[in-house]
Amino acid sequence: MRCRAPEYLQRAWADPAKGDTDFTKLPDSELAAIVRGREAFALYGWKPYMHNPRLKRWLHRIDRPTLLLWGAEDRIVTPAYGENWRRAIPDARLELISGAGHFPHWEQPEAFVDRLAAFVEGNR
Repeated sequence: MRCRAPEYLQRAWADPAKGDTDFTKLPDSELAAIVRGREAFALYGWKPYMHNPRLKRWLHRIDRPTLLLWGAEDRIVTPAYGENWRRAIPDARLELISGAGHFPHWEQPEAFVDRLAAFVEGNR
């Protein structure tokens, strides 16, 4: 799927204004972190684009507690996709974070951390 920036913001963010970043105002350290993240995405998620046809056959082998945190308003990789992962991974839990799109850790960081911390604490 290829889309222009305004369309991408509408699909990725529950509140598109949160994703509209003025990169000219960011410090070099933050820009470097963004570039590193995009390099990693290109390495691991490029061919085929955001799709690994072999992944499904491996998910059933996950034998560790698994929490899938998903933005309830994600229109890039919808919650239905997360539900499919939940069913494929034994004993996995899927939790939707309201008010978040594709980046729940940025859009709703408190809810993301609270749920992650509770999951980790409950699986010690």
